[in-house]
Amino acid sequence: MKKIQGQEYKEISVHKADKCPYCKNKKIVKNGYRFNHTKKKQRYICKECDRTFVVDDGFKKMKSERELITCCLDLYMNGMSLRKIEAHINQFSQEKITYRSIHNWIIRYAKLLNSFSQSFDLNLSRQYHTDEIFVKCKGEQHYFWDIIDKGTRMLIATHYSEKRDSKSARMLFLKVKNRPLTLFTDGLQGYQKAVRKVFGTLHKDRKVQYIRLRANKDKRNNIVERIQGTIRERIKVMRAFKNKKDAELFLDLFVVYYNFIRVHQGIGMTPIEKAGVELGLGENKWLDLIYRARGL
Repeated sequence: MKKIQGQEYKEISVHKADKCPYCKNKKIVKNGYRFNHTKKKQRYICKECDRTFVVDDGFKKMKSERELITCCLDLYMNGMSLRKIEAHINQFSQEKITYRSIHNWIIRYAKLLNSFSQSFDLNLSRQYHTDEIFVKCKGEQHYFWDIIDKGTRMLIATHYSEKRDSKSARMLFLKVKNRPLTLFTDGLQGYQKAVRKVFGTLHKDRKVQYIRLRANKDKRNNIVERIQGTIRERIKVMRAFKNKKDAELFLDLFVVYYNFIRVHQGIGMTPIEKAGVELGLGENKWLDLIYRARGL
């Protein structure tokens, strides 16, 4: 969009470019601005390939303010429905949004942040607790499986499935990067077969201690059931997911929220900090996390 004479534009450039995103050459110089309706962003040109570009900070081609977008993400993960967020923002902000816009933001940043969240080497206790929770999708009963590390409270692996069987449990265990020392599960029969398939080994030094807990008698799995309660509180507002894709994206974003954003009351910090990763996130953790996911 061309600049309109006499109109003031808000400068939204936060990060400087260090190389061309097309040819990776570092011979770049400033080349004016790219203008939006009310904003402008620093534009660069590469002397090698002669292409112009702006820094992709995670908000490329987004019309809404980045602070507003991250605010909506936080409100959504804290329990508000899409339509309630729309009504809230439109009441207290001059910028008007729709619930469809919020839904698109959730899809976009769930994909970006979920991929980024799996790129760390974590300092884990490797004492894992596993459980599954029922979720409703289009009137059908589906399941969300998760594994939590006892020492750090990190959600280290999750899986969404339509069935509650050994195959689904096996798919969950295959997503575990750090082999467990001790694995706790409830009495579901499918776990036993999945443990043998994934963690079974003839080498004694790699043997996994598998403990199958008896329902209502052994409370050691309460650590993961507490997380299930947090998930239930959130999805209760939604009543049901409309499709499997939406359910998977929501649960991916929940994992990011739980591990990186929400301070765990039991440990007094976020699980990712407890696992030895210091990201230096500021007051707006969503915003800084998106910047980190874009490598800025």
